[in-house]
Amino acid sequence: MKAKHSVTVFIIDDEFPKIQEFREMGVYNSAISMENLYHLAINSEWQHHLSYLQQLIKDIYTSESRVQGYVELIGFSTPTQALKEIDAGLIPNVVIYDWEYLNSPAYSQNSSEWLLNILLVPDVFVFVYSNLRDQLPKYLNQSNLTSHFSRFQLFAKGGQVQSSFNAEEFIFQHIIGLATDRGEIKINGIKIEFTKNKYLKSASDLLYLQRILGSEYILEELAKIEFRVNELGVEKILNDSKGYLLFSEKKNMLLAPSEDTIRNDIEPISKLSFTEVISRFSLDALEDTITRGFLVMK
Repeated sequence: MKAKHSVTVFIIDDEFPKIQEFREMGVYNSAISMENLYHLAINSEWQHHLSYLQQLIKDIYTSESRVQGYVELIGFSTPTQALKEIDAGLIPNVVIYDWEYLNSPAYSQNSSEWLLNILLVPDVFVFVYSNLRDQLPKYLNQSNLTSHFSRFQLFAKGGQVQSSFNAEEFIFQHIIGLATDRGEIKINGIKIEFTKNKYLKSASDLLYLQRILGSEYILEELAKIEFRVNELGVEKILNDSKGYLLFSEKKNMLLAPSEDTIRNDIEPISKLSFTEVISRFSLDALEDTITRGFLVMK
């Protein structure tokens, strides 16, 4: 039997349905309990683009892991409310973080700063969850956030991301996977067996591969390895991509092939396949080099 772990999940969103009963009780002014979130999910009308979030709350609340006491779900109308609870000692494992605040533009302007403050919590994983998905990379690629790049993922509200991953389904499976430590997740309705290996330590590490190779490619490759993610499967996915980086022994630097201006200054260089890069260095190093164009190894 798999070990189980307590998982605390924050949902930060200003568009929870506002009902008169909860307004009078001041429910929206501080942490919203999971019982109240579930009450909203089953009794209130949600805007169309929030229907997937509504279902996510239902799925988490009715899950076996939550019923057995291994998942705690807490809602907040603003990031400042969540940060106040964090300062008081309530530490999340997962945060579903709405970026934009339509009724308060000033809040949206501070979203990156608040995200950074949340990421200062050790080991927290943040799903940046927004209608503005395609407009956010310029904010998320700021230098103060890139050092935390492995601990947040950008998802669009309301279903599909890049026509492959169902955002809410992936978030749900990530949460349940943390609670049960089980070796299975779902992607686009497909059950995928996950085995810890020297490349990927947890199911959420598949997000690394998604960012490196693209989600559509990942789904195609998972089908070829019969929906098992293990050491051999990861090697096949990476090798079939035929991706590679350049490496300078002299400068101890990884370099993306497109960076011609730097290339002339660091010769001689050798070619390393993606698999060789993560075997010799790490998956982080591979992603960082692709994102930045080059990486000096320490």
